Amino acid sequence: MKEEVFVESTSSRAPSLMRRVSWGAIFAGLLVTVVIQMMLTLLGIGIGAASIDPLREQNPGQGLAIGSAIWLIASALIAVFIGSCIAGRLSGGPRASDGLLHGVVTWSAATMLTVAMLVSAAGVVIGGTSTLLSGLVKGGAKAAQNGGMDSAMAALQQSKPNDGMLSPTGRESGPTGQLATMAKQNPQLGVVLAKMEKNGGASQSPADRDQAVQMLTQQGLNQEQAAQLVSQWDQQFQQTKAKAGQKAREVEDKAARGVSRGAIMGFIALLLELGVAAWGGWAGAASLARMRTERVVSTGTA
Repeated sequence: MKEEVFVESTSSRAPSLMRRVSWGAIFAGLLVTVVIQMMLTLLGIGIGAASIDPLREQNPGQGLAIGSAIWLIASALIAVFIGSCIAGRLSGGPRASDGLLHGVVTWSAATMLTVAMLVSAAGVVIGGTSTLLSGLVKGGAKAAQNGGMDSAMAALQQSKPNDGMLSPTGRESGPTGQLATMAKQNPQLGVVLAKMEKNGGASQSPADRDQAVQMLTQQGLNQEQAAQLVSQWDQQFQQTKAKAGQKAREVEDKAARGVSRGAIMGFIALLLELGVAAWGGWAGAASLARMRTERVVSTGTA
């Protein structure tokens, strides 16, 4: 008895003579990636929302943010791998490297689609904010036309010395408190002080300083007392301005560190997704290649 095994022998054309890109396979992988990502995102939202306990946890939002970031990266890796594997499996390329490239292109298309969706969402948010601000401006203009303009301007002039973030004239004790009281009695003095504050202080605006001293002398102070009062106000203003500048620099430093950290984490996440996409495409094409080369056509006995 003799057993004969017949194996199909296939002759394939050179890869350079074949169609190397299957856009249908890439589109199918993209659809699968997007749908799986959506499903996993909904699952993560459901689990995360159910795990929040604001009555017992002191800061539940922090843990939720960290868990959301981890789940987002993990779900993206899973979705990209499955989509790239399907793209590589459907590519029909003669080599496993063809599937790898199909997986990379599928990942690139999914990334660009995600970026486009984020940009569109940001545009909607910015457009809504602009519409809201436009409505507020129109409402304010309408109220001013109805007769509130004069009273609003009068209130603004009276509050000028006190409503600036860097102005120390709002204190009611000490020399600057005395200056604030006098500025309330004389709105023009408040306007001059606000102008001097805007220009950077007495040293940067000597004309406004001299005008403020002259107004103080008209309110009963002598020249020396008026100059000393303005100098004390300017000194306190410079101190407050320096503190505000220091806080602004600290905020800018934190913002820069946050942007840098976010950019690095985004780069690492995209690099991981690229590796997973290449792996998935290669695995899908390699499984197809093994099936082609190891398929047994028939087995007979004689």
